[in-house]
Amino acid sequence: MASGKYFNRGVKALDAPHVGHVVRETSDMIVVFGQGDDRYDIPKSAIKFAAANVLINLPFHEIVKKYKVSREEPLPTDAKTATADTIEAVDLATYEGRYPKSLFNKGVRTQDEEHIGHVMMEAKSKIVVFGHYDWRFDIPKNKIIAVGRNVIIGVDYKDVFKYKVDRKADLPGGGSVKKLGDVPDFPNFMG
Repeated sequence: MASGKYFNRGVKALDAPHVGHVVRETSDMIVVFGQGDDRYDIPKSAIKFAAANVLINLPFHEIVKKYKVSREEPLPTDAKTATADTIEAVDLATYEGRYPKSLFNKGVRTQDEEHIGHVMMEAKSKIVVFGHYDWRFDIPKNKIIAVGRNVIIGVDYKDVFKYKVDRKADLPGGGSVKKLGDVPDFPNFMG
């Protein structure tokens, strides 16, 4: 379940001042996007301390060795999580069956096949994509040309940067980016 305790915080190792930022939080792990294509799925048990940043109780080379995964793997989710409307738990399979066309959590690629990130929120007219180097892109839905395992947008990689926004900017439709960590791992609750 996404509690938001670590979401969007910087992550440090015992010997490295910047590993990346938390882009997803489940009940037992954090997903950290680092530089380039780096991604680390780190169990919460490895967290030593959290304040403005999250300190992992390992040197950087151990984090890489133990927790590095492909950035293109689907982001982890909890099997059960609470909805924004109720306290009761909802089976993820039931939710996915009810909302099969959701873009949430899908990888995003340009038409020249460059991976740019994952959909973190789906608004009425845009998708919010968290990508490499702590980048965020707010991409109009009318730029989507195909949806399958990934969302394909009809621009080349060099042109995607016109949709780059500050990672901490307000979300499309209003609301703070911090709210992405306050709601369950489901789309469309934000707008």
